[in-house]
Amino acid sequence: MAGKSNEYKLNNRKQKVGVALSGGGIRGMAHIGVLKVLVEHNIPIDMISGTSAGAIIASMYACGYTPQQMQNMIQNIKMDELIDLNVTVGDLFKHGMKWLFNGAFRFWSVLPTGFIKGDKVEQYFYHLWQNKTVRDTQIPIAITAVDLHSADTIFFTTPVFDRRGILNARYYHNTSLTEAVRASISIPGIFFPKKYRSMTLVDGAVKNNLPTDILRHMGADIVIGVDLGYDGQFNYDIKTVGEILIQCIEIMGREVTLLKAEQYADIIIRPNTFQTKFKDTKQALLCIGQGEQAAKDKLSLIKALLNN
Repeated sequence: MAGKSNEYKLNNRKQKVGVALSGGGIRGMAHIGVLKVLVEHNIPIDMISGTSAGAIIASMYACGYTPQQMQNMIQNIKMDELIDLNVTVGDLFKHGMKWLFNGAFRFWSVLPTGFIKGDKVEQYFYHLWQNKTVRDTQIPIAITAVDLHSADTIFFTTPVFDRRGILNARYYHNTSLTEAVRASISIPGIFFPKKYRSMTLVDGAVKNNLPTDILRHMGADIVIGVDLGYDGQFNYDIKTVGEILIQCIEIMGREVTLLKAEQYADIIIRPNTFQTKFKDTKQALLCIGQGEQAAKDKLSLIKALLNN
């Protein structure tokens, strides 16, 4: 169980360690490999945060799933059973005709708010966590989203801090993990936004793809970031509107990470996963393996920090 990883104690250890997991789509499986190495080497994880794909893995770990259990689940999951498309070719034709014959609207204004409803994946999350809220996890957690109406960063967090030092941010402590994670994975244009209270929430990566700052405000002394975001690689496979949108989000996320997230992290682990294409279980295991290797490459630095 996740709590067991915290049995690692240095002499009179007082330093609290936080781990931040970034978004990264299907590449988020590399987080499992990173956590596996940290657990195997008794690196303490006192709190954890996550955005988008990172929010899924962070929530599972915070609820007691071991990295090996996560890996086993990935090998058995059927991705097509989690996708509920909202738009067919006929729907696109209908929206196109509506735009063509109504000059008052631009084409984009008649398209739906996303291609995937997200109900099936939300049901899957409920299967994992039932009615657990962010208060009910074994270790403190923070999950990020963004409110389209106010442009505020929304943190769904275990209430373990008093300061409110992050600008343009709001905090919610009683939200179910299912709702919080569903909000955090709402990639603009792909998933329907998540309606929560009076907010319309989208992927936390819009403003905070690697949520290291929230860990500092939750009391972490040492912050380890796992960044699966775009790292400047050339991408010549951009041929559709969706791919353009995703690439733009990746570029914005990279800039935010460079300007903000890195100043709060002591160590950043960057698995080499950007070219990984998820086709089958072997690819999933490859991604996890890349996470393991990247974590091993940073182990000596992590242990040096812990022994200071």
